[in-house]
Amino acid sequence: MTYDPNKHHRRSIRLRGHDYSGGGVYFITICAQDKKCLFGRVAEGEMILNEAGRTIQRVWEDLPQRFPTVVLDVFQLMPNHLHGILVIPGAGLEPALALATGAPIVQPSPKAAGTASQGTASQGTASRGTASRGTASRGTASRTPTMGGVIGAFKSIATIEVNRIQSCVGRRLLQENFYEHIIRSVDSLEKIRAYIRQNPVHWCDDPENPDRPPGNQPETEWGWL
Repeated sequence: MTYDPNKHHRRSIRLRGHDYSGGGVYFITICAQDKKCLFGRVAEGEMILNEAGRTIQRVWEDLPQRFPTVVLDVFQLMPNHLHGILVIPGAGLEPALALATGAPIVQPSPKAAGTASQGTASQGTASRGTASRGTASRGTASRTPTMGGVIGAFKSIATIEVNRIQSCVGRRLLQENFYEHIIRSVDSLEKIRAYIRQNPVHWCDDPENPDRPPGNQPETEWGWL
C-alpha cells in the first residue's frame, strides 16, 4: 500500500457533515511545494533529516504547546512529504480511539447535546484515558481547536521557521492543500501507524520519490483505510 499522489496531494478531502470541531483522529499527509526533496534523504531504509527537516519535526512536536488539548501520535517526515496522526479530543472522539492514543475522553454536556443538532461544537468534561501515550492537557475541554486550524498553524510556523534559517523570504515551503483521512477504528489506526512507520523502508517504491525506478507501479488502492 502506498500513497497515491494523483488522489492525495491535490486537495483536502472533507467529509460532508463531519463536525471538525467536535473531536476526532486524523491521518494527515502534506507535500513539499512542487514535491521538491527539501527535508533530508533516505539511506538504508532510514530517514536522515537535514536542518529544514529537523525544524519541521520540532514545529510538529511543539503543536501541543500552542494547542494544549491536541494529542500527537505517529509522525514521519520524508524527503518531500510528511505523514502524521493528529488527535483532537472532543465529544466526537470514540472512547476506544481516545484510549488507544492517550487522549482524554470527553463526555457531551447536556447543553452541548441539546445544541449538537444545530451544528454547535460539542463541549464537555475530559476524563483521562488509561493509555500512557499522549500530550493533551487533562481537565475541562472548554475550547476545542479544529483540525484545519491546527494544520494551518503548523504549516505557517514551519514555513516561517525554515525560511528564516535558510534566509528565504516569502517562499512557499508546503503545498497549500493536503490530504486528510478520518480514522474511525482502532484497527484502522494500527494499520495507518504501521504504514507511516514503514514509509522510509519503502521509499524506493514511493510515487513521490523522483528517483523511483521506471516501471515500478505502486499500489494505489486505499480501501484498507
